[in-house]
Amino acid sequence: MIKEYTALGLMTGSSLDGVDLAYCRFYESNNQWNYQIEVADTLDYPEEWKLFLLSSLKVETAEFLERDVKFGKYLGGVVNKFLKKNKLKPDIIASHGHTLFHKPERGFSIQMGSGQAIAVTTGIPTVSDFRTKDILLGGQGAPLVPIGDKLLFGNYDYCLNIGGIANVSFDENGLRKAYDICPANQLLNHLSRQVGMPYDKGGQLALKGNPNAGLLDLLNHDPYYQLSLPKSLSNEYVRESFVALLDDYQATVNDKLFSCVKHIAAQIAQCSMGNSGKSMLITGGGAHNTFLVDAIREAGDFKVVIPDKQIVDFKEALVFAFMGLLRTLDRENCLASATGATKNSSVGVIYYP
Repeated sequence: MIKEYTALGLMTGSSLDGVDLAYCRFYESNNQWNYQIEVADTLDYPEEWKLFLLSSLKVETAEFLERDVKFGKYLGGVVNKFLKKNKLKPDIIASHGHTLFHKPERGFSIQMGSGQAIAVTTGIPTVSDFRTKDILLGGQGAPLVPIGDKLLFGNYDYCLNIGGIANVSFDENGLRKAYDICPANQLLNHLSRQVGMPYDKGGQLALKGNPNAGLLDLLNHDPYYQLSLPKSLSNEYVRESFVALLDDYQATVNDKLFSCVKHIAAQIAQCSMGNSGKSMLITGGGAHNTFLVDAIREAGDFKVVIPDKQIVDFKEALVFAFMGLLRTLDRENCLASATGATKNSSVGVIYYP
């Protein structure tokens, strides 16, 4: 008899656009995992919670710990409303949390949103803190989604997610490799907000601009791109390097957007150089930016695949639900070949109500 499991994946991205929730069903048959996203939704942050998360970067330790619990309770409340509305009760919740500090070179990565607070608020076992163990094993604590790419989406040569940061995973000589490619929606949304838009829908603002060769050259020569794998980008680095550059550079917002789109496409094209005709699954908010997707097609030499909207929008929440399930089964859910750790591991801390 095949056993089925249900899990609710909770993803809070670096773009501050809201909370993604995906109620998923999983079962394993003939050593192959199968999944179904049954219900999914994105709940936008009220403005006060956006400000809450942004200001949490600069608070004292005691207040940070207080805020961690407060945000966990908020997430638990969001989950309760979602589950009540859809008459659902998952076996577990898996919450990524909102990344504030990612410093693997210093031995830590902090995601706000107490897993214990979520578990107590919802009455459902909750898995969170997915990065710490891998970092202690010598890894980057990122990217984490390659286990889902390998076991759920292994029929694609490349799995590209374009969120606040663009990341990719792929098989190389039998091992799953992955890394953060470049900042993406963090840059585009930052620029769009300067003209009163939360994001550049379809790339329409960028299309009104022109390439700025000087800015493009500076973006493409950021020191991050010279690092060897494994590597990952932190939100702090994006702000201090890329966002600061955009703020200081003299050009119109539309020209900056155009140049950023071309920069993102160029960096993505680099990851598949020499692999002509390979398939690339693109998910995340950036997959809705038609100008960006066209720029990726133009810059690279691969077959771009845009799946249905549910997978585009909720693949990361799906994968975290899957990672949480694997953790509760004590199965490996984090790949050393992707993070640079000394070994594969089962990451995440399980909190009970």
